[in-house]
Amino acid sequence: MRFTADHAFHIGSQHLRGGLPCQDYALSQANGIFGAAVVSDGCSSGGRTDVGARIVAHSTLTSLIEAPELNERIVDHYSHRRDERARAALCLRPDDLLATCAYVAIWGNRATSRIVGDGVAAGIDRDGQLVMNRIEWANNMPVYRAYWRTDEYRGFVTAHGGMETRAFSQHIFAPDEDPRELIARHTVEDGLVGTSIDHDLRMFRFLAVFSDGVTQVDGMDWRDVVAELMSFKSTEGTFVKRRMLRFLKDCQQHGRGPIDDIAMACIHIDHEAV
Repeated sequence: MRFTADHAFHIGSQHLRGGLPCQDYALSQANGIFGAAVVSDGCSSGGRTDVGARIVAHSTLTSLIEAPELNERIVDHYSHRRDERARAALCLRPDDLLATCAYVAIWGNRATSRIVGDGVAAGIDRDGQLVMNRIEWANNMPVYRAYWRTDEYRGFVTAHGGMETRAFSQHIFAPDEDPRELIARHTVEDGLVGTSIDHDLRMFRFLAVFSDGVTQVDGMDWRDVVAELMSFKSTEGTFVKRRMLRFLKDCQQHGRGPIDDIAMACIHIDHEAV
């Protein structure tokens, strides 16, 4: 078994027209026993969150490398500490680090996707079926791990109406003979710690994460966007970047494209390689 990984991100039309920077970022890394793919999406109403998204992504990838057991709490703890050290070193404000984080990681025989904030995790199994999980917060107000430093999430919880409010939903789409979308609604308390999804590594050829920009492509359903971005023609080299560029070109031909910034990172699992 061999892992390869790649990533891509692109500015959306709203930020391009407004002269704003791209606030999405992505990273990936893979070797013989490890693979990680990370995306981060900076909050548009925050500070310099284009910088914050990069810090969050790098902090997370480094923490994944140092936590081979893929213990989510340990990864979150290490990542948060690195966020804070980088913020202090660069003289950034707390609202500069308001950025979501989504990753998929493989260590040995274990594979896990995790979303802190919002975004999409997806996989293609060995039969070519695409499975998708989307995390969405009410009123487009996702949780950011930077909130812990500001007031230990108190303001965020209040804004959503309390810990027991069902403020975020998980959309699960698993195509089969009867394609359907399942929607599970969860409380604020459940969402504060993020959402983790374990995968049976033996069953998948691709595992990927996306920023919520995939849900804001002009004229396209988010599930179709994910399906297009995971329609890889080849898995050599920069396979995600090639697919992203092809997708963007196809969108332009039909007069549409990403409204918000968009980011993607993916791991390819080659079960035949030795």
